[in-house]
Amino acid sequence: MKRALLTSIPLTIALFAAACGGADPAGGLPAPPALDTSTMEPLVAETLGAARAAVIADPEDAQRWSELGLALDAHFFLEEAEQCLAVAIQLDPTIFRAVYDHAVLGTMLERSVDDVAARFERAGALRDDYPPIHARLGDFLLVSGDAEGSLAAFERAREVSAGLDYEYDYAELGIGRALLDQGETEAAVERLSRLHERFPGDPALATALGQGLTMLQRVDEAAAVTARQRATEEAKVQLGDSVRRDIMTRSRSAAMNFQRGEAMVRRREFAAAAVEFQRVLTVDEDNRTARLYLASALMELRRIPESRAQLDAVLEASPGDLDAHRMLGLLDAESGAFEEADRHFKTVTRSAPLDHLGYQAWVTALGSMNRWDEALFRIEQWRTASPTLAEPAYLRAMALFNADRREEAVEALEAAKALAPGHPMRPQAERILAR
Repeated sequence: MKRALLTSIPLTIALFAAACGGADPAGGLPAPPALDTSTMEPLVAETLGAARAAVIADPEDAQRWSELGLALDAHFFLEEAEQCLAVAIQLDPTIFRAVYDHAVLGTMLERSVDDVAARFERAGALRDDYPPIHARLGDFLLVSGDAEGSLAAFERAREVSAGLDYEYDYAELGIGRALLDQGETEAAVERLSRLHERFPGDPALATALGQGLTMLQRVDEAAAVTARQRATEEAKVQLGDSVRRDIMTRSRSAAMNFQRGEAMVRRREFAAAAVEFQRVLTVDEDNRTARLYLASALMELRRIPESRAQLDAVLEASPGDLDAHRMLGLLDAESGAFEEADRHFKTVTRSAPLDHLGYQAWVTALGSMNRWDEALFRIEQWRTASPTLAEPAYLRAMALFNADRREEAVEALEAAKALAPGHPMRPQAERILAR
C-alpha cells in the first residue's frame, strides 16, 4: 500500500471530532474529563485541576482545551488527552501543538492506520518543515506493514530537514529500516553502516544493521555490530522532537521529572536536567538522589556555589553520606581548598573505595600541599584497585620525581609507557622528569 506524502489530503474539522470521540457541533461541547485526584501527587492534582477549571470557565476557548489535553498527555492520561485535543481542534484546527500531539497519541493508542495518517497529514499541512512529523509517520507506517509509505515519509523528513543546522540522522535510520523491510538489503546495509560508524551505541540501528548483515550472510560482521553496541555508551540517534519534549516537561509528577532528568544527564543536557531535579525537590524535598543529581548537574554547569549548597543540604540530613563527601572533595580540590578535600576523601575511603576521578583529585590535592609520601600512598591504593589503569602509573612517576626519588621516577615512567604508550599524560610526565 503506497501512501501519499503529507501535503496531499485536506482534512475537515469533523474528521478529528469523529476520529476520537470529540465534540459534536450539533450537540454542543462535552464536559472536560473528570479524574479521580485522590491518589495523585498534590502538584499533579493541582496542575490538572487548574487546567480543567480553565476549560469549564470558558469552554469555547480552543487554547484552554489544548492546554488541558497537553497536560493530561504529560501525565499519561492518554485517552482523556486525545478527547480534549479533538475538541480543541474542532474549535480551532490551526493550533499546531494540539494537532501534532493528537497525531502522536494516535500512534500510542493504536488507532487505525488511515486515521493516524490523516492526523499526521493535518499536522504537516500546518507545519510541513518540522521533520519529526514525517519521521513519526514513517515509524508508524513501518510497524503497520506499509514499508513503501514509510520510506516516502522518511525521505520527506530528510528533505525538509535540509535547512537545519544539523543532519537529521533519524530520517537516514528510518530509510535504512524501510529499505530493509522492502527487501533492498544491500542498499539498506550501505546506509546503515555509514550511520553506525557515528552511532555504534544506538540499539535500533545496531539491530537493523545486524539483521541486514545476517540476511547477506555476513554473520561475523553482524556479531561484531551487536558486540560493539553492547560495549559502548556513545550517543544515540535522536528523533529531535522538541515539541513533544516541551509537552512532556509540563509534567508535575516527581517520578516523571526524575526519569526525564536522568535521561537528560545521559545526553549531557545539564541545564534541562537541573530544572527537572529542582521540580522533583519541590514535591519531595527529602529526595537524596535527586539532590545529588542536581548538585552534579550544577557542577557540570560551573554553578559551583549552588552545587555546594545542595551537597551541604545532603550532609545536613545525613552527615556520613559518602557520595556528598566525594563530590565536595572534588569541588574543594578544584577550588584549592586542599585540606578540606583531603578530609572529604578520607571520610569516603574509611567506608568504601574511591572512584578514579576521586583518586586523581585527591592525589592532586596532596601534591599541591607537597605531601608526596601521602600522595604516593594513595596512588598505590589506586593502582592496587586498578592495576591496568594508566593514570596512576603516570602520576606515580611524577610524584616520585617531586619527592626527590628520581631513579625510581624514571623506572616508573618506563613502566607507565609500557602500559600505555599513547596516553595523553605521557608528554606531561616526560616534561616533568626532564627538568
